[in-house]
Amino acid sequence: MLSIRSDKRRRLLAALALDVGRPLSHQSLAYRLWDEEPPPSAVASIYSHISHIRSTLRLAVEAEGLRNPHEIPSVDSQSHTYTLRTDPQQIDWHRYLDLSRQARLLADNGEDHQARTVLSRAEELWRGEPLAGVPGTWAQSTRTTMADQRLATTLLRVEVELRLGRFTDLIPELTVLHEGRPTDERLAAHLMAALHGAGRQAEALAVYPAVVRLLRAELGTAPGAELARLHERILNGAPSADLLAGPGPVRARAGRRPAGPGAGPGQRHMVGREDELRRLLAGPTTDLQSGGIMTVSSILGMAGVGKTTLALHAADLMRERFPDGHVYLNLRAHAGNQRPLATEAAGTMLLRRLGVPATAIPLDTEEIFGLCAETLASQRAVVVLDDASGAAQIRPLLPPLPTSLVLVTSRHRLAELPGSRPVFLDVLTVDDAVALFVEVVGPERADDLGRVAEIVDRCGLLPLAIEIAASRFKARPSWTLEHLAQRLSRKTGRLAEIRHGSESIARAFEVSYQSLPAEQQRAFRLLGLYPGPDIGLHTAAALIGRTIDVTDHILEALLHCHLLQEVVPERYQLHDLLREYAVVLALAEGGTDQDSAMRRLLGFTLEAADRADGLLYPRRSRLPLPPLDQLIHSEELLGDLDLTSAKAARAWLDAEHSGLTALVAHARQIGLGETSAWLSHVLAGHLDGEAYWNEAHGMHQAAVTYWRSVSNDRCEARALINLGATLANASRYPSAVEAVERGLALARQEGDADATADALGILGRLLWHQSSLDRALAHQEESLRIRRAAGDDWNSARCLANIGIVQSSLGNSDSALSAYNSALPLARRFNDKTFELRILNNIGDLHLGARNLASARATFERILAIGEGFMSHFDLAVVKLNLAAALGIPKEFGQALTLYRSALTTFRSVGAIRHEADALNGLGDALRGAGRTAEAHDQHTIALELARSIGAAREEAAALRGLGRCETALGLGDAAFDHLTASFALAERVGAADERALAREALMELHLRPEPEH
Repeated sequence: MLSIRSDKRRRLLAALALDVGRPLSHQSLAYRLWDEEPPPSAVASIYSHISHIRSTLRLAVEAEGLRNPHEIPSVDSQSHTYTLRTDPQQIDWHRYLDLSRQARLLADNGEDHQARTVLSRAEELWRGEPLAGVPGTWAQSTRTTMADQRLATTLLRVEVELRLGRFTDLIPELTVLHEGRPTDERLAAHLMAALHGAGRQAEALAVYPAVVRLLRAELGTAPGAELARLHERILNGAPSADLLAGPGPVRARAGRRPAGPGAGPGQRHMVGREDELRRLLAGPTTDLQSGGIMTVSSILGMAGVGKTTLALHAADLMRERFPDGHVYLNLRAHAGNQRPLATEAAGTMLLRRLGVPATAIPLDTEEIFGLCAETLASQRAVVVLDDASGAAQIRPLLPPLPTSLVLVTSRHRLAELPGSRPVFLDVLTVDDAVALFVEVVGPERADDLGRVAEIVDRCGLLPLAIEIAASRFKARPSWTLEHLAQRLSRKTGRLAEIRHGSESIARAFEVSYQSLPAEQQRAFRLLGLYPGPDIGLHTAAALIGRTIDVTDHILEALLHCHLLQEVVPERYQLHDLLREYAVVLALAEGGTDQDSAMRRLLGFTLEAADRADGLLYPRRSRLPLPPLDQLIHSEELLGDLDLTSAKAARAWLDAEHSGLTALVAHARQIGLGETSAWLSHVLAGHLDGEAYWNEAHGMHQAAVTYWRSVSNDRCEARALINLGATLANASRYPSAVEAVERGLALARQEGDADATADALGILGRLLWHQSSLDRALAHQEESLRIRRAAGDDWNSARCLANIGIVQSSLGNSDSALSAYNSALPLARRFNDKTFELRILNNIGDLHLGARNLASARATFERILAIGEGFMSHFDLAVVKLNLAAALGIPKEFGQALTLYRSALTTFRSVGAIRHEADALNGLGDALRGAGRTAEAHDQHTIALELARSIGAAREEAAALRGLGRCETALGLGDAAFDHLTASFALAERVGAADERALAREALMELHLRPEPEH
């Protein structure tokens, strides 16, 4: 075994282990390590501790000789989270919880001997105090939670052993537990039962008055009825067996009540649904206590979501409150081989099951309905009307004010059912879905909860699908969980795997599908072909090939019968399994309808995206969209779509983003490579402006490959330039330079002046990032000459702004300001607010470099005040970073810290490594100014690593300077000199005059600093 001496690292490893397999955010981990006040350097410190933990785990693996991949632990990092990956059974606490759950299931099923064996194994895992020696509020709170769990498991074991008659053995343990918790009535009851069972009746009776005195003295209350009843039965000399079987300390095993007339089908397993039950029964509980009248509750949802199970469970819970009967009636809306029950027939069956003699049931339809209403208004019965086809089927049976509890289930919405309380069922949570699978299969075979979670996810968290898959697995003893997971993970045929005996999830879906009119069936099939996660109304209309009004009615009909979900207004999605079912139907249908649907869809989305791009980025360097004969165009739909302003265009692109990016890949997969490449081209501005750089990289790379395969150099040049710009944004500078230089060569070869100027501008920015400032300036000036020759004033302004940035880095502040002042009127002339604000940000940066903090601050604050809606979240983060640097430290340190953290969050979310390094350097300067020098040193250290990883020389020089200034403040003169000298040399080498001046200034401060006295 390898020990971890650091308290922080032990706390960090404990936090990861207790939530094994779950991503924990930096914020969550910081709270667990530092309680309520994590330091600003928390993230850097966690990074350092994680590195040490990873090394320790590697050594432990080597020492133990572990080979099984599931046993080898690792700490993964993703999206600012850390996750411990290992088999949860390797961690004592999770093993303990798992054994406790297994024991409870066994005990609930009457298998007490097996439960006791499992509980003994659980107890062996408990060695001393949990998290012993780990300090802090979080650790103490966790220890308390663990202690509570241990007590609950101990009480379960006591219940089991009492039922097994081990009275004498339990008395010492229960005595100690009772002394520690003298007012806990559960422990008192268990102790009394054990003493009575051991023949020590006098001692058993003596426990009760002692508890009574303590409760009155300390809590001012009397003991509960259960403890008082137990005391009375012991006093009367009740046998131990009777004591344990009746009301008392040991929970009697749940048994099924005898079914009443018209009892429901064999009930499925009920797991979770606490919130739904609470909503379902809130009315009955409240109304009965106040003597009120009942209302009808409708349980609604898709096939297989557990409507009937919930209704029968709720009805069972309410039997005692409604003593006049328990009636179940299947209305057969989706019985498959049977027609739905006619309302008249349903009324007759309902009356018979409510106890009305056959001779008293009238023949006239209206009289039947009247008698149903009268009976439900006069009796207090629980009535389950299962699988209703609609409100019309059941409305005539119900009185205005029923005194019975009526629960209706339906795959339809039943909006027309008056006075009903709808409860909409969704799929299960992951935890409940796992619990359902374990309950069906048994804990012995469901011993890998991680694999079970994978299985239930492949079942779409749908209760019926989970039960069917679990039952099939249970019936195949040679199968492993891994084997079942693999079968369910096949790209096709998942629906065929979710079957057992005569049951299958596809059959449940088929009944709903077959009840649809042909037009709705066709729409359902085609909706399954859409590759995005959800679909908008206009996009659906293009796919289906119908008008907006007709499509709206079709979608509403599918929504009504729960074959479709509306996630937000006018955005729809299919459940995962329903989508697969729709695809299976579409493939079986064959024909040209699918091909036409995809060509309509792509024609509409390509032209709509092109219009949106033109509104948002009207002057972007791009090629005009040519007519594509392979697509089917939808002018009427495009005319109906609200794309009349930049705001509307942004809203449409944001809403359709996931679908559009999925369509790019899908078009390529179905052989429409040209359409895919053009869609990538028209989306380039959106992807760049909203910082979707990961998606953009794959799309532009595929476009390059396609255009090269068809020898279209002009389009390949554009795709290469877009690819290079994306790589530059992601701080992948060498690859970006390679792509843009290839694009530039092709653009020159094709005589494409617009693409040539665009490539020169991007290449100039790349060279600036790499601190090749003279070359960067030359490229920007050449780009400017091309733009001016073409009379392109807007792009000329962009070139001038870029020239200003380079001149500023060269230390030519006057030239930089002149360039900005030349660009600013052009931006305003074109009413380009975004570009104007970017230029103002650059001018503010000049003020910052000149130490004119008041002007810099005013500029940045003005931009932030008006920038929302004009600038992207990334651009706003850059402004926040600059504003933070303009604030007075230490007086305004708190505000600066907030701004730096906000900017860092944005930069990290989009992978902007250079900007992250820049922000860390700024944060380090602020921390040093606030006297928190050691924390500042940490930030500069991380910034240095990031800058070196991407070859960002300016940020590297700034990080070296920051380290030197921190070491100067800490009295580490030699280290400070080395870092400052390195910063100066690097700035000198790359021609970064502004950084060189700052490094020289820091060296002068070090030279003038008095030597420390020894």
